[in-house]
Amino acid sequence: MNALARQLSATLVVFAIAVISGCASHPELRPYTAEETRQLQLEALQRRGLSLDNYEQQRRVILRAGKLPVVTETTDNEPSTKG
Repeated sequence: MNALARQLSATLVVFAIAVISGCASHPELRPYTAEETRQLQLEALQRRGLSLDNYEQQRRVILRAGKLPVVTETTDNEPSTKG
């Protein structure tokens, strides 16, 4: 093999390794948002094969829980409920 062929094959091997290693890396993990969690719950509920009454009841519970306010921080100004 001449020098150009060796250099070209080495470049192709390095490029192939870079592509394969990039495809094999996992995406960064992140927590689900409230909307994504609710959507996953609704999708799982659809696959459970419940009766229509049970399905509607549990669906309302999931949707109602989505409308509740989410507490992300507590302030020290509020009185403590601990005894």
